[in-house]
Amino acid sequence: MKPAHYFIENPDVLTREREISIEIFGTHLRFFTNNGLFSCDKIDDASLTLVQNMPQISGTVLDLGCGYGFIGIALACKNKIILTQSDINSLALGYAEKNSRLNNVPATQIHSDSFEKISTTFDTITLNPPIHAGKSTMYRMYEESANFLNENGSLFVVIQKKHGAESTIKKLNQIFTTCITLHKKRGCYVLHCVK
Repeated sequence: MKPAHYFIENPDVLTREREISIEIFGTHLRFFTNNGLFSCDKIDDASLTLVQNMPQISGTVLDLGCGYGFIGIALACKNKIILTQSDINSLALGYAEKNSRLNNVPATQIHSDSFEKISTTFDTITLNPPIHAGKSTMYRMYEESANFLNENGSLFVVIQKKHGAESTIKKLNQIFTTCITLHKKRGCYVLHCVK
C-alpha cells in the first residue's frame, strides 16, 4: 500500500471511518473522517487555533485545502458566509461535503490542486498549509491566494514555528500589502494578510 499522504490522491488507503465532535461558538459540530485524511482522529490544534483567533468575517470564503471541512464549517457557525471548500484529495472533499450537510452548512466543493480549477475570487481565504507537501507547494498557495482575493480581501494562515513560521511571514510580507500576526502562542502563529 502507498503511504497515506493527506495532500495527494491515494485510492489505496484502507478505510476506517470514525466520528469526532467539538463544541465551538456555542454549537455542537460533528465530523466524519477516515484514514488518509489530515488529523483524522481529532480536530487539529492549529486549525482550531485559527478559527478561534480570526475576527468576524462575511461574504465569500474559500477554505483552501479544506480536508474534511472543519475550518470552513466552524467559521460558518460564527459568521454569515458563502462557503467554498477545495482540496486536491477527492476523499477529503467527499467528507467535507458530507460534513457540511451533517452540520447544516451550505457549501460548494471544488476538487482542485491549489487554485488549478478555481475560477472565482473571494473576500476571505483560510489556509492551514500542507507542511509535508513542501515549501514550494506552500509558497505557491500563498502567491496564488493573492490573485484570488477581492480588493481588500484577507488571507488567514496558521503555521507552527517549527514548520517555518518565520520564513512564511517573510514570504507573505513580500506578497501582500499587510501581514500581521493575530495570535502567537506556544509556537503557533495565526497570520492575517490583506490584499
